[in-house]
Amino acid sequence: MALQYFQSEVWSSSILSALSQSAVYAGAPCSNRDYEGDITAEGDTVHINSISDPTISTYTKDTNLSDPEALTDAEQQLVIDQAKSFNFQIDDIDKAQIRNSGALMTEATQRAAWGLRDVADKYVANKMALAAASLGLVDGSTATNVYDKLIVPAGVALDEANVPEEMRWMVISPAAFGKLRLDSRFILASEAGNADGLHNGLIGMAGGFRLYKSNNAPQANRAITTTIAVATTAKTLTSATQVFTQGDVGLVVAGTNITTGTTIASVNAAGTVATMSAVGTSAANQTDTVISGGGKLAIAGSSIANSFAQQILEVVAYKPEKRFGDALKGLFVYGSKVTRPTALVVAAVKS
Repeated sequence: MALQYFQSEVWSSSILSALSQSAVYAGAPCSNRDYEGDITAEGDTVHINSISDPTISTYTKDTNLSDPEALTDAEQQLVIDQAKSFNFQIDDIDKAQIRNSGALMTEATQRAAWGLRDVADKYVANKMALAAASLGLVDGSTATNVYDKLIVPAGVALDEANVPEEMRWMVISPAAFGKLRLDSRFILASEAGNADGLHNGLIGMAGGFRLYKSNNAPQANRAITTTIAVATTAKTLTSATQVFTQGDVGLVVAGTNITTGTTIASVNAAGTVATMSAVGTSAANQTDTVISGGGKLAIAGSSIANSFAQQILEVVAYKPEKRFGDALKGLFVYGSKVTRPTALVVAAVKS
């Protein structure tokens, strides 16, 4: 029997639309789609080219110019290295219990889209937190502190990095937003005449930033479940996998053979090595490392900083061979690249 309620092409478009409208870190303006191009499979690579800045020289009247300078180019690669799928069915008996079984399939498809969006958004947030410049630990316990110790310093840091003012954004946690909305300097989106209000997490304006809130703000306080090597002489924590971000700088690290009160002083670009502020008591491998002292990470930057590319590769409507019902499966691929890390800053906000 032919499927009565949907065509795969229709559901594919619906899912992609939901992803685009619901993402925060992976959506505009936090990420751009400038280099998305044509994605056909997981493992595709988007090539991003740039050239060096021309040298600015003093011109002297009636004097010949120097020979033309040969500019150099550079390439970054945005790799589509993430692939997620869904596969669900609705039994014919379940369809018979409701008046409009097409509505049931629509709801299930929407939930699949939300799930894909959520996974991609967390992925992008963590990529940003690893590449951004660190503002350290921020006391966000009051509305004034969130504004004066987070928003203002983030703006100064971006100013000093020559980041354009007109494309700036900041994503904070709901807890930080709860404090900030008590500050009269913060302008709610609805009060600014923005009809979309909280669409895509937009909450308002402050300090030259378009402000967003998200439950996907990376967690600062956490236990490290992978094995960590502790070194005494080098004052480092080393992991074979990415477990640290620049948002960890200033947080307290505790565990076996780590001196009480030790904090993280710096994190390497790969997120695999954290330099500690104090020497551990002895070298060892441990699995009980805990990082604490903050809440969730606030990330700020410009739309020029990060590129995100995604594609719903395939959506297939089918009849399960051993069931009476309709089923839908889909494949979603994506990747993210911080192309200008100097246009991002991150801070651990202690609520």
